[in-house]
Amino acid sequence: MSLKNKIVEHLKHMAYTPKAQIKRLAIGTGVSTFSILLLIMVSHWEIRWLFYLLVVITSLGILYAIPGYIGVWVWRMRDVLFGKEDNKQ
Repeated sequence: MSLKNKIVEHLKHMAYTPKAQIKRLAIGTGVSTFSILLLIMVSHWEIRWLFYLLVVITSLGILYAIPGYIGVWVWRMRDVLFGKEDNKQ
């Protein structure tokens, strides 16, 4: 199976599991938002390691949320991307 076929199959799987994609998007966004709020709240302490830790957590939250965002987008665009005859719903 070629790389292109694997990507298409993975996108189809994401398109037909919208609840999992929304959950992933919500978790990643929540983690990022929480760490940004903590970063704002503790910024007056000027503790370098805490700043770097919260920046890493924010980055990981964003990276975790990106596939969820793509999955929600693919779910909304599944008729255009995969054709109506391929719809399972």
